[in-house]
Amino acid sequence: MIKSTRNLGLILFCLLAVACSSTVMDGSWSNPDYRGQIKNVYILGVAKDELHQRIFEDTFGRNLSSQGIKTVSSYHSLPRDQETNKEVIHKAMVANGCDSILMTKLTGKKTETVTDPGYVVGGYAPGFGGRGFYGGGWGDYYGRGYDVAYMPATTTDFVVLTIESVLYDLKTDEMIWSAQLETVVEEDLDSMVQDFAEIVTKDLKEKGLI
Repeated sequence: MIKSTRNLGLILFCLLAVACSSTVMDGSWSNPDYRGQIKNVYILGVAKDELHQRIFEDTFGRNLSSQGIKTVSSYHSLPRDQETNKEVIHKAMVANGCDSILMTKLTGKKTETVTDPGYVVGGYAPGFGGRGFYGGGWGDYYGRGYDVAYMPATTTDFVVLTIESVLYDLKTDEMIWSAQLETVVEEDLDSMVQDFAEIVTKDLKEKGLI
């Protein structure tokens, strides 16, 4: 079990308590020698589960299509036992008129623990002398105990995935762009993948690649 650092705790608080995106980008790079823009992307998500792969590739396709980019999900034309065969992938890209390939794979997995120390809500100021603050007598004093509540400390574990995405040019076979991201595993897979795809698409646009 890996204990969270202060920075990670703050990140997870923003991601989950405030319902922000569940994905953060650790860093990205783009090839300064690449002068073009991609127009037709072959999307390949490396995943053991075929359903997860399809959800991932289709979600990326929708996000890139919203920016005017044509996309092809690999599962339509690439047999699962050929996902590492470069020649087969290249033929599929050419057959679909693609100019680039976006590949994404899982590179790490860890569990982070975030602890909330607990807190007290409510409270009152005591009265002194005579009838004091509680003019209604001891019954009023007794009832005031229900105005105070203690929220106990809680410990929550989060599974964090480290994911790498890379973009290659078909003609030169050179890397155009790469990024490393961390995403918190959610029960809602569609939402998690959507967050991831939006961040990648935004970075590609900011770097002038789409």
